[in-house]
Amino acid sequence: MEIGGRTVLEVILVEIIARLPLRTIARLKLVCKQWKSLIESSYFRCVFVSLHKNSSSSWSLMFGAEYPHPEAIGFHGCQTWDLQKPLGSYIMSSQRYLNLPTSSNYFYVASSNGLVWINVFFTRTDNMAYNYKSFVGNPVLEQWVEIPPPPQQCIPTGLVTRVENGIVSGFKVVRTSRTERSRGMGVHEWRVYVYSSETGLWTTKRLLSSHPVNYNGSYPPLSLNGMLYLRERGSDATTEPGVLVGYDFYGPEDDDQCLVIPLPLLYSKNVRRCLTTSGEDVIYIEILYPILKVWKLDNNYSKRGERWKLSREESIEFDAHCFPLAMNPFDTNIVYLWSQHHGSLVTCDLLRQEFIVHQESETWRNSEGCYRINTSGTKGYVEGNTNATTVIMLSQYVLQRWMDSVPRPPN
Repeated sequence: MEIGGRTVLEVILVEIIARLPLRTIARLKLVCKQWKSLIESSYFRCVFVSLHKNSSSSWSLMFGAEYPHPEAIGFHGCQTWDLQKPLGSYIMSSQRYLNLPTSSNYFYVASSNGLVWINVFFTRTDNMAYNYKSFVGNPVLEQWVEIPPPPQQCIPTGLVTRVENGIVSGFKVVRTSRTERSRGMGVHEWRVYVYSSETGLWTTKRLLSSHPVNYNGSYPPLSLNGMLYLRERGSDATTEPGVLVGYDFYGPEDDDQCLVIPLPLLYSKNVRRCLTTSGEDVIYIEILYPILKVWKLDNNYSKRGERWKLSREESIEFDAHCFPLAMNPFDTNIVYLWSQHHGSLVTCDLLRQEFIVHQESETWRNSEGCYRINTSGTKGYVEGNTNATTVIMLSQYVLQRWMDSVPRPPN
């Protein structure tokens, strides 16, 4: 007897296995070829996603490429994956899969839809042109793709992905040329090198922007739905909030025009700001004590409307000297702050007006899973980004709710 093309035994097996976390399911693929084929089927994936639709996935907030221990917050132990440690720990333990010297240093660069880009630095030898290698992959599944060196020295910038039917089908690595050129008449060139998993090749793109692009790698751009968003300062950084310069790397090939999106007006030198993402939205948070405002970028923008929509305004009488860091990737009620008064990272529940002050190297557990807090690393990061013109931007490394294989280039 068959049900929807599946035998009764297969249907029962799927209903049992799909209730397990992905970490366990990945091991069950090794039982036999029949189980592997069943688990990798679209039918199994649909059942699993449906059963776990109300469960969040593992995620981390990352500082960026310049930090050897880049994880500010790591959430793990959720029902979807049931990981025993934060994602940053999996990156640091990737050495045995990449066959690199034991003295290698691993640096997080960027992530998108569960994939992560890392640069691994090691002692240079006479027969190697570069003293580092780049990889894109999934450290939890132990799958990596080595990225060949770019045509010339350039700045690591971001990672974007193509998602089709819920599956990551391709990725692009983006690097910025060290030279920004003006074409006159208010037109500026952002020159990038783009590596595509679909071709296995680097290409050059000369993108046009109405605002200068001076990206230097000091912060991670936002990556969402194939778009990269850079934050650029205004001509007068003390009075102008700056802009987002965005480009869709999976848009039409002949489109070389960047979006230039002014940030909401900076109305006080004491305002503290961050750019982040949550779900499918780009989020801008500002605090002018005691008021916290949350703005969402309007994805259905028209020239007659406003780019940013004020979605929330709350009074948070907690600490007059706190900085917004990011929003929870799955819950827009949760915002992460840095409290100068407590010298600690703080979880703020805007709906309940609850504040949880986290201690150094604390592992905090709630009903959803475990959080590892890096207080000392966050303190150093915030102290280096506390002037009035800074917009804090942390990178969100979020695992998908399904264990997609890493897309591989031809050959």
